Amino acid sequence: MSLSAILQSSGSLFDRASLFTPQNQLFLFNDLEAIRRGVSSVFTHHDLRCVEESDGISARMHHVNRGHLSLNRLEYGARVNIDPGRLGSFFLIQIPISGQARIMCGDHDFISTPHKASLISPTLPLSMCWDANAPQLVLRIERSEIEYHCAQHLGHVMDRPLEFHPELDLTTPGGNYFLQLITMLADAITLGEHPLHHALVLKQFESVLINALVYGQPNNLREQLECASKPKTLPYFVKRTEEYMRAHANEPLSIEQLAEHAGVSVRTLFAGFRDFCDTTPMAYLRNLRLEQVHLELSNQSHDASVTDIAFKWGFAHLGRFAQEYKKRFGEAPSTTLRFRS
Repeated sequence: MSLSAILQSSGSLFDRASLFTPQNQLFLFNDLEAIRRGVSSVFTHHDLRCVEESDGISARMHHVNRGHLSLNRLEYGARVNIDPGRLGSFFLIQIPISGQARIMCGDHDFISTPHKASLISPTLPLSMCWDANAPQLVLRIERSEIEYHCAQHLGHVMDRPLEFHPELDLTTPGGNYFLQLITMLADAITLGEHPLHHALVLKQFESVLINALVYGQPNNLREQLECASKPKTLPYFVKRTEEYMRAHANEPLSIEQLAEHAGVSVRTLFAGFRDFCDTTPMAYLRNLRLEQVHLELSNQSHDASVTDIAFKWGFAHLGRFAQEYKKRFGEAPSTTLRFRS
């Protein structure tokens, strides 16, 4: 199918009755606070205001989950300002079905249309102004899935949060490919016998969709990902050090201990991590420990505090720890603990 045909057909496909039905309608409200709560239940807490205070408001939202993907249709009956701050735990792709929206994300300020979607990274500040009666298809992808995917491709723990250029041009080859994948997902929802309803096929589809974003849309890890895709053999001492750090991440470790265990000099160990992991040994260890803290804060079944968990994983300076944690995961440690699963 040609690009023009995809762009012309996608709007009607995303809006057709067989995709978003009464069964997957989440709400139809005409109260501002009820609308805000309804949208927050799928995404995150946010401020919601009508541009014209005298305007009444209504909103309709449909919601469908498939694996780690959440596909939604959202429309406001009045022009609204939306301010969620930072999303924190998920990436968001918004495609206007009709009309437009103003998107202010990080340093970018642009108009989103059916030909230009918005791709919101969880660590970037976000505010928006949606036109009235301008429905959008909104895809939520969990941050943990995308970051795990990137770490697997990089071959090491990420040393910074993944951040995309927020303007996703659907007329480019990369945007076109992504749009075809979303069209396939929308199509699968309407067809009971579609292969994407099988867990193994859906898992593979999620991987392809994430690849379409990380390799098709400009982002701050593109250079690292492209270098990682080139064949190279990880030196034995780097692999040995990684394994040792994973096994002893909650113990006091110095660079000298790591070098001694690896059987190389400190200088050689630094060079190996720099050349093959694009980080330093201690930064790699710090990221491992942050991941463990995040995991425990997200899944705690007892009453351990943020302080207890931070100390357990070697973070003695709580102020610096909180700053590093928020930079890495887009939210304060106390917020992760409060909304743990």
